[in-house]
Amino acid sequence: MKKLALINPGRRVQYVSVEPLGLECIAAYIQKYGVDVKIIEEPAGQDVRSRILKYKPDIVGITGMTPIILDSYRIADMCRKMGIRTVIGGVHATILPEEALQHADIVVTGEGEIAMRDIIQQDVKSGIIKGTPVKNLDDIPIFDRSKIDMDFHMRMTASIFQCAPPGALATCIFTQRGCNYRCTFCHNSWSNLPYRCNSAGRVIDEIQYLVKQYHVKVISFQDDNLFMNKPRVKEICQKLINSNMSIIWACNARVDNVDSDILKLAYQAGCRQIFFGLESGSQRMLDVLNKKTTIEQNIKAIQMCHEIGIRVTSTFMIGNPTETVEDIRMTQQFIKDNPIDDSAIAFTTPLPGTQIWEWGRERGLIPEHPDWSKFDFRAIGYSACDTIPSSQLEMLYRESSLLVASTQKRISLKWLISMYARFPVQMTAIFLRSTSWTKYKSRLSIKGG
Repeated sequence: MKKLALINPGRRVQYVSVEPLGLECIAAYIQKYGVDVKIIEEPAGQDVRSRILKYKPDIVGITGMTPIILDSYRIADMCRKMGIRTVIGGVHATILPEEALQHADIVVTGEGEIAMRDIIQQDVKSGIIKGTPVKNLDDIPIFDRSKIDMDFHMRMTASIFQCAPPGALATCIFTQRGCNYRCTFCHNSWSNLPYRCNSAGRVIDEIQYLVKQYHVKVISFQDDNLFMNKPRVKEICQKLINSNMSIIWACNARVDNVDSDILKLAYQAGCRQIFFGLESGSQRMLDVLNKKTTIEQNIKAIQMCHEIGIRVTSTFMIGNPTETVEDIRMTQQFIKDNPIDDSAIAFTTPLPGTQIWEWGRERGLIPEHPDWSKFDFRAIGYSACDTIPSSQLEMLYRESSLLVASTQKRISLKWLISMYARFPVQMTAIFLRSTSWTKYKSRLSIKGG
């Protein structure tokens, strides 16, 4: 039996805190073909070298995105020196396969499941392999979470979702691929992968497995936009309601894909937090980013969630192409004016292959051979903005970050009551640990309760 080690590289937790769902997909798919698979996780503190020496795999597969690609290359170089056939995949390798091939025997561009199966079955030794998309995602079995450090990931997942009550175990699922939108800062602008999704029944089966096997109470949908296929979302919600599992969940969504009816159903099914990429308070910037959304849609989505009792977490980007100080001031004002529960500010980062990357290369903002360690969303490595000096942009970033920190105060009364109903013991513990009720009373937004 062939042995495959899949490696999750990197030590910067902000990029690798959630489960390595892509590797889990490959592992689940490959096991159908009689391959023994082990997942090694550097973010969870596992020593890659010692585990490889103990496991003695025939092939090593390594994933990586741009901010941690140097970690991927470091591990790949080590594996090749150990005489193990080494494969690198992921978004970065897909865009720059020739670069990745300097560190690996084989580079997979695109999706990895079928490509890895073919590499093993056909005994491919070297080269660049174009991955074939999996047409039916239900063909991939439910992931075997015993192959990862679930204790680590459940703790990390619970810590980053405000909808998770104290002590509740949380985990992630991934039920869609592909995107019909072409935002200029996203890899979906070039990937052209078809949109596919697991059936509603398959989604419920996986959630039931996680509840039974790991006693999770919180699920995070890691799909780019869970509400893209509304009929499927409605079916998932109805099945969750009928299942009586009493889980709560969070997801990502676009503001133009939600309405009051679907949000009310999602709330009834356990949705308590939605992540919106609002990006900017300037309509001009939304148009530059090709978001295909409006400021009015952003405001309406926030208000609907607030009234229903769903927490809104948002991301904003500064340092966009052609952005002005006035545009950033409009973003700051938007944050002040709207009842967003949690926000994050990031520097617009020109990731390889995106339209912003090409825009920056044309203007000489990105060198021919970039230092990949500088691709950090919390610092300006290579600016995507040629209209505001970097020093001033950094000041505006700090100013915006302080503003965000000062506005993280709104918890709707409806959300609080719903959490008490589902988790009375844990929620009571919050108040018992508090110094006074006024600490929490001051954070309540009664409107919409």
